[in-house]
Amino acid sequence: MNSKKHQIQFTKKILTSFIGAFSLSLLAHTASAQIGSASVQGMIASHLQPQPGIEVIAKNVDNGYTFRALTQKDGTYSFKGLAPGNYQIFLEAAAGKAPEPVVLKVGQSVALDFEIDKPLTNADKAEEILIVGSQLKIKSSGGEIGTNVSLEQINKLPQNTRNFLAFADLAPGVQFNQGTDGSTSIKGGAQSPDAINVFIDGVGQKNYVLRGGVTGQDSSRGNPFPQSAIGEYKVITQNYSAEYDQLSSAAIVAVTKSGSNEFHGGLFFDYTDEGMRKPRPSEEKNNNEKVESNQKQFGFNVGGPIIQDKMHFFFAYEGKNNADPKDVIPGGGATVADLPSALQAQTGGRSADFKEDLYFGKLSYLVSDEQKLELTAKIRKETELTGIGERNALSYGTDKKNDETRIDLSHNWRTDDWINDAHLLYEENTWSPRPHSMGNGFKYSNGGGQAILNVGGGPDFQDKGQSGWGLQEDFTYLAIQGHSIKTGIKYKSIELHAKEQQPYNPQYEYNLQYDRNASVPFKVRWGAPLTGIGDGTAKGDNMQLGIYIQDEWTATDNLTVNAGLRWDYEESDSFLDYKTPTDVVEGITKWVGIGKSDLDINDYVSTGNNRNSFKNAWQPRIGFSYKFNDEHDMTLFGGVGRAFDRNLFDNLQLETTKATFPAYEALFITADPSHPCAPDACVAWDPKYLTRDGLTQLQTGNKGAGREVFMVNNNLKTPYSDQYSLGLRGSLNENWNGEVSISRIVSKDGFAWRLANRRDDGSFFAPGTTWGAPWGFGIPGFGATIIGDNGIETKANSFYLKLERPKAESNWGFALAYTYTDPTTNRESGEVFALDYPTLNDYGMHPANKVPNHRLVVTTIVGLPLDIDFSAKLNLQTDRYFYGTDCRVGWTACKFDTFTPDESFIYKQLDIAFSKNISTGGWITDSSMTVRLDVLNLFNSFNYDGYESWFGGAGENLPDNFGKHNDSLAGPTRTVKLGVSWNW
Repeated sequence: MNSKKHQIQFTKKILTSFIGAFSLSLLAHTASAQIGSASVQGMIASHLQPQPGIEVIAKNVDNGYTFRALTQKDGTYSFKGLAPGNYQIFLEAAAGKAPEPVVLKVGQSVALDFEIDKPLTNADKAEEILIVGSQLKIKSSGGEIGTNVSLEQINKLPQNTRNFLAFADLAPGVQFNQGTDGSTSIKGGAQSPDAINVFIDGVGQKNYVLRGGVTGQDSSRGNPFPQSAIGEYKVITQNYSAEYDQLSSAAIVAVTKSGSNEFHGGLFFDYTDEGMRKPRPSEEKNNNEKVESNQKQFGFNVGGPIIQDKMHFFFAYEGKNNADPKDVIPGGGATVADLPSALQAQTGGRSADFKEDLYFGKLSYLVSDEQKLELTAKIRKETELTGIGERNALSYGTDKKNDETRIDLSHNWRTDDWINDAHLLYEENTWSPRPHSMGNGFKYSNGGGQAILNVGGGPDFQDKGQSGWGLQEDFTYLAIQGHSIKTGIKYKSIELHAKEQQPYNPQYEYNLQYDRNASVPFKVRWGAPLTGIGDGTAKGDNMQLGIYIQDEWTATDNLTVNAGLRWDYEESDSFLDYKTPTDVVEGITKWVGIGKSDLDINDYVSTGNNRNSFKNAWQPRIGFSYKFNDEHDMTLFGGVGRAFDRNLFDNLQLETTKATFPAYEALFITADPSHPCAPDACVAWDPKYLTRDGLTQLQTGNKGAGREVFMVNNNLKTPYSDQYSLGLRGSLNENWNGEVSISRIVSKDGFAWRLANRRDDGSFFAPGTTWGAPWGFGIPGFGATIIGDNGIETKANSFYLKLERPKAESNWGFALAYTYTDPTTNRESGEVFALDYPTLNDYGMHPANKVPNHRLVVTTIVGLPLDIDFSAKLNLQTDRYFYGTDCRVGWTACKFDTFTPDESFIYKQLDIAFSKNISTGGWITDSSMTVRLDVLNLFNSFNYDGYESWFGGAGENLPDNFGKHNDSLAGPTRTVKLGVSWNW
């Protein structure tokens, strides 16, 4: 064993011991409030004279949990770390006034001052206190840009997925996207979905292995959590405090429901099928013959007391069974008529199945007025057919399992001077795709390399996930007047694993533009294990450590400043201890071209001792809010900060898995001018190469022949974003609130794979050309050499507008979120392979795709006569950019370019819902049944998600169908969904 590994193990042992001792010390002596908790604070005075020593009580109306605080010398009191909900605030000895009701939202701070009738002396402290007045105000968070999503909005606004995150787009700057495959994701600004994090009951749900930001959301149609178990949540667009970790764009902070002192529960069932929707574009072209499809969503929840005012439980289950329509559409400028007849039969509408089961349970116990224990568990089970639609035929699809378990044991302890929130965590997530059909796969493209159609056996065979435990401690100190000082530490020990046998089925590539009959492929790629070495499996022991300190300083009655500093560190032995195979190192010494290039390949050769973990993840964050007046709560706010995300294991593991289950490739001799190769790098075609035995012969006797080599930079950095904002918020009158802000977010050091191949003279492109990657010029005896490095960058300048009329006690509510964004990036969003140019700088900065310039989301909830509720949600987007390839100047002078479809709105959708409550009190007291009708996409707008992006080949004009939509849609056609629920 090498010394570095000894050093890492020694460090972990010391660190674990330190954290264990530190945690026990905190449990005995200190405390902190969890992410998303709320607070109530204020002053008790008589004729402007502060009143110390008065006991203030905060009682949760639903479960009876009671908390107490004494006013300090300056007459102030404070309740920090309260779970969001309905409370009564009162003085123990008060008379003549009912308790003050307070509704606390996620992350909200409320100021509640009391005026009593006379100053108190030591002699009359025990007498009754007469309250003559009180004043309730919502305090602004320093610099934070956030939007609360209420339980009423979750329950009543129309939606299709029952994914509680679907309402995150009520916050300006945030998108909830549904892809053509039905998968859902959240984006903040111009960054990828990987950069978000979701915190449930104070605990991050980050995916350390796969994409999507949240475990289980990589290309899944499923939901991350039962919607019926969510109480409410908050979307923080930027300028979050230092306690938020492992993200560089939006943070979603949710709290779950708990049992109360009364038994409550409910059940629901939603249904729709192909008879309840309008035809999709491809179905219209097929005489309106619809693909069979349906969606069933169902579940129940129950909660109540085990011991009144002491112990409560809550349980929720939700299930989903889908058969979703997909459209298989040729790309690359081709139409169905351009395809051979055998391929034409594989286009058109298809159905893809999906099944999900979600379970959540919570047990809460109030040990005393100062201490609370809570145990929660979530289980998620999914199976689905995915990877079909657009360019992928049904035969090319993937069968996938997606399972997750999370357990959280928390202990909350509060005193007058501090609060503690400690979490002991366990998590396990597995993601296992397999090819839907076995056999050879065939990929058809045009001369510019754009995909036309993929059929046959798909390449996808994986088993990836994360499992392990964690400890999270947060400490808030309240004894210094005007300050709320919060600090914390998080430690995780996680095993990351990946098994990747890619491509599992051999993939043969044909240029249909040159060879319409697909008689001879120009390339084949296949995977095979290295005998006696490995089978494409990688495992890594991952240690994560994060510490922070944050001070919320009430500098004056009008000025609040939040200043914090965070530091994160991560060790993964699969990266640190990896050793570049000896045969690869030997091959590099014979590589003539790399020695003449400007690329230092030694930066990517690992000895097992020359790598270090990134240690500079220092993240200063500061925000402020200044209230100009009390009449309209007009407040100026702003902030600046840095936030580090992380490098995904799914990228780093390729270095190991490709070294033991490498992808081989062979280039075949053709006269195709768009696919030339070095004279000694091409093989004469023989039909025997359509068999495994034939491919084995292509490997020759040399186990390295044709083998791809993946290498990661030894000094890999962690991606981050710098965030700046300034805004103004306030109440326009007693019913309306408004907010405007400007924002700039710059993200850097995103991970990308580049091609290290260099021609014999050290160049990337052939002399006189600007296109044509040097395939066949990798490490001698091997295939392509691909290097992993930092370099993806995005910039987004934005203007946010938010207007809100809370429904509260009135019969209607309204919310508007408008975002203008000017986004740029040097790589297509979601794409980590950049193999067409030698550096990422060569791609240049382009308008970022998948980010609209203008975005407007409007919602309303209205109470109608006969106990009917009406709700609506409007989503409008314009100017969305798409990437394409332009080879009109010549096959050796192609380039990437962007375009916007020639449409006024790239996305427009209006959803409405009606619900009617019917009392069933004759069956069970206080019970009711609700029947519901949702009409999704009322005006049947076709929101196309794919456009012809082929600018044309050498000497050609711009194709007639360039920039025109194909038939793939994001979101539904007009769809009617029926639902029924019963609650008691």
